[in-house]
Amino acid sequence: MRFFCETNLLLLLCFFYGNNCLEVVDDSSQKTVEKQSTEFKPNEEFIAFSPFMQLFSDGYFDDILGTVVQAVKSLDENMGEEPDMKTCRRQWLTFINDLQSQPYALRMADSWGRKQSGILDGNVEWMGNYYECIEAKGPDFNGKWCQAFMDHKHEPNMDQLSRPPSVGICVPSGCSENSIKKIFREILSFKSNIKTGNTTLLNVQCPLTTEQLEWSAADTLGIAVTCVVIVLNLIGTFVDFITRRNNTKDNYATKSQPTKRPRLLTKMVLCFSMISNGEKLLTTNSSGGSLGILNGIRFLSTAWVALGHVFMDGQMGIAYLLSPKRYLKSKIVFMPIINFYYSVDTFFLLGGLLVSYLGMKQLTTTNGRMNIALTYIHRFIRITPAYAYVILFSMGILKWLGSGPQWSNYPLLPHYVCQDVWWTNLLYVSNFFPSLNMCMAWCWYLAVDMQFYLLTPFILLATYRWPRVGISLMVFIAIASMAVCGILSALGPIQPFALIISQNIGLLNILSDIPTYDMKFRYDIYFLPWARLHVYMIGMLTGYVLFATKGKLTIPKWLVVLGWLASAGSCFAIIFGLYPQTSTDTDLDTGLAIIYNAFERPVYGLCLSWMIIACTSGYGGPVTKFLNWKIFNPLSRLTFSFYLVHCLVLIVYLVNRNNMIHCQTIDFIFTYIGSFFISLALAFLLCLTIEWPTMELAKVLLPSKRGDPSNRYEKSDQKKLLKQR
Repeated sequence: MRFFCETNLLLLLCFFYGNNCLEVVDDSSQKTVEKQSTEFKPNEEFIAFSPFMQLFSDGYFDDILGTVVQAVKSLDENMGEEPDMKTCRRQWLTFINDLQSQPYALRMADSWGRKQSGILDGNVEWMGNYYECIEAKGPDFNGKWCQAFMDHKHEPNMDQLSRPPSVGICVPSGCSENSIKKIFREILSFKSNIKTGNTTLLNVQCPLTTEQLEWSAADTLGIAVTCVVIVLNLIGTFVDFITRRNNTKDNYATKSQPTKRPRLLTKMVLCFSMISNGEKLLTTNSSGGSLGILNGIRFLSTAWVALGHVFMDGQMGIAYLLSPKRYLKSKIVFMPIINFYYSVDTFFLLGGLLVSYLGMKQLTTTNGRMNIALTYIHRFIRITPAYAYVILFSMGILKWLGSGPQWSNYPLLPHYVCQDVWWTNLLYVSNFFPSLNMCMAWCWYLAVDMQFYLLTPFILLATYRWPRVGISLMVFIAIASMAVCGILSALGPIQPFALIISQNIGLLNILSDIPTYDMKFRYDIYFLPWARLHVYMIGMLTGYVLFATKGKLTIPKWLVVLGWLASAGSCFAIIFGLYPQTSTDTDLDTGLAIIYNAFERPVYGLCLSWMIIACTSGYGGPVTKFLNWKIFNPLSRLTFSFYLVHCLVLIVYLVNRNNMIHCQTIDFIFTYIGSFFISLALAFLLCLTIEWPTMELAKVLLPSKRGDPSNRYEKSDQKKLLKQR
């Protein structure tokens, strides 16, 4: 077995590196092997670097060719009852004999990964050429691309790698992953015992090609739902078009007679009109009044989220695994990217603010009455249909949109993760699961926000009836959440998240740090709700202040200047203050880390709260003018759908790549711009066809949260009746 493994694999390596290897003549009575070889002398530093790399070193091809026949005979004797190995052996022999004359064999050999420069910078993923391999067609087999992963933790200068070294190999399609593992382990065991010590084969992965993918129930359901959505939107658009044309023709009659109220079915169909929904989405008019600045804040924060994900998720396609760390930490200008997670706190603050502000207005209108169950139903319907469709699309149709060496093996690919845990997303409890078990992991925010929303009706009712009690409750919850962050930081100990990101650049590396439930509840101060409540409560307090003052808080000029200076200075300190630590990979003292983790997000929330209050009260100046820019109004309506799809766009682009990319600013800029605008276009389609129609449908079918008529037709008829009376 050992001889056969060495023979087949290393004959290929000999061929790759310029050795004129073999001419084999095989007949029943005599086997002759003629060998011509040029000496292969790699760099000594390269040889000493790793036992894994020594597979390609000098002195290993010397006695190979003379033992081909003996290796084959030995393999026959040791084969036993392993049909997979027999098939693999037969196809390997065919492949080797065809190397001198058949183009397919040369293509298979040429597609193997080869050693490259930059090993000390972490360039140890030698992918080879995936498509060249799978397009090779042999006599009774095809090329099959696989990736062999080696252990590296005990190797010098390689312990900082976020992914294990690997090499792309092209093998006959009859070889299973188990067969390839046996071959590689025999080679590594033999080689390590002779020269180098221990090198362990961790795994061999052979990704499925598009032809090998299986049709699933998620595919069928996804296509069915997509067809239903398309048909409903076409019907709704057609009915709306006919209705508008008839109204234009009968314009005079419409003015002189009361408008007939459409039937319920007609109103339901019109909810899916792309004409009406497109007009509502694209209008630059804002219905937020003095809170129109929230549209600008919402869109800019969404862009910040996308920027951070491009840099974090983009590490999956980086060739030099160590260079991104030095790259992002080399200049202070990259600190907003490392600290992009504050953008999520922006959404928590805005969510608490709007719930408080609108909730208090509703309670004032209804004299303190609130249908809590109906409030929950409205919230669920508001965000779930589009969310559920994206999950379904990710589990089924998405897998047909890609191929390549990384496509079916990427651990966070939704169709791989979501098969068993999709229900946790729809129940909004996914954030309680270990990070690598989260379906569409970037949507953890929706689960936390929903959990917060379940608390808000009770807090709002208490605030309406007993304002001091309600305000005290919000303050108490915020302080308790800060205390929890501090306590968990001390028990961990846990460093600030910016340091965790800078030391473990790459989303997969960060998520894999919390693999179990025990670690989840002991060390997680990012995904769990009690570690995020403080900013949400600050948002609710801000909303109450805006409600109580009607958005016109009188502030002395000296306090305005002091507030803006303190807010800007605090934000600058939070975002850039840890640069000395991130640039040198040093941790904060435990005491400082506890204080930092307890106060960083609340301080950011207070800064943002000040900006909102100052701008709505008339003390924002150019900031208010910029955030009230009308272009932000339609863009902000797309932010929810954008949030759902933007990581899918990144995954499709990055995991579809046939080769690795270098870590350069220009690459990230173009990746960000391209993925941003593609995500924006897809968000518009999702919002136009699913998110907005379901919102309109809920208005038609469900009573409003205030308890008054639920649709515009009933309201307009009531107004006309009052005028007639």
